[in-house]
Order: sequence, then structure tokens, then C-alpha cells
Amino acid sequence: MSAVIILLMIVSVAISAYAKTRQAGTWSWPLFVKTILGLLVFGALVGVLGVWLGRLMGPEHALIVTMLTVAVIVAGVVVLTLWVRSKMGHDKQ
Repeated sequence: MSAVIILLMIVSVAISAYAKTRQAGTWSWPLFVKTILGLLVFGALVGVLGVWLGRLMGPEHALIVTMLTVAVIVAGVVVLTLWVRSKMGHDKQ
């Protein structure tokens, strides 16, 4: 049941973001597709890195592996956000 609620929340945020960017005139389908593809590739790389590190370091270092994986995810999200913001071409607020 909680998965359904989370899915509905994600869909509502996505619809809201789409409506706002369409209204502002900054929506771009090619940029959207590139962003989704970037997220998929990045997610796959982080997953492989997490599994590889987990096998290499063993279960006694699960917290370290988790923290390293989270750090990589945060760094990737920051890079992707900065890239998308530079491509949108709107004034910084």
C-alpha cells in the first residue's frame, strides 16, 4: 500500500513540474530524454559499484559501502542538476 502512495506522490510531483515548466516556456523533450537516459546509466553504474564494493569489502563493511554509495549518488545528482540547469537557459533566481 505504501508503494502505491509513493508512486502517486511521484506522479503528482512530475505532473506539477511539467505544468510549471510548460507555463514558463522552458520545457524541452530532448533535454528530458537525455536526463532520463543519464539517470538510468548513472543508476546502473552506482548499482554495479555498490555490488562490487560489497563483494570486495565483505559484509562486515556494509556501512562503509552504503555510505560510499550514497556519496556517489549525491555527487551524481549534483552534477546532473548543474548540467540540466545550464542547458535550460533561464535566469538564475
